[in-house]
Amino acid sequence: MQFWATTCKALGYIWLFLGGLLILAGSIGVWMKEGFSGVQDLLSPFNVANYIVMAVTLAPGFGLLMLADKLQNKTQK
Repeated sequence: MQFWATTCKALGYIWLFLGGLLILAGSIGVWMKEGFSGVQDLLSPFNVANYIVMAVTLAPGFGLLMLADKLQNKTQK
């Protein structure tokens, strides 16, 4: 069980890192193509669709970290 907890934790951090890089690369691409005003539009609090997509992108990483925590607690009991 400890193996799966460690594996889930590692995969979770890898997913969050790669997802963060993807979001950052997208923001840089918008900056290069549309300038600062494009980034402002992208990160506007009223652009709900963008925040939903970012949450969907990062959710599996957070889910894996929560699963790793549950598996870790299960092995300690």
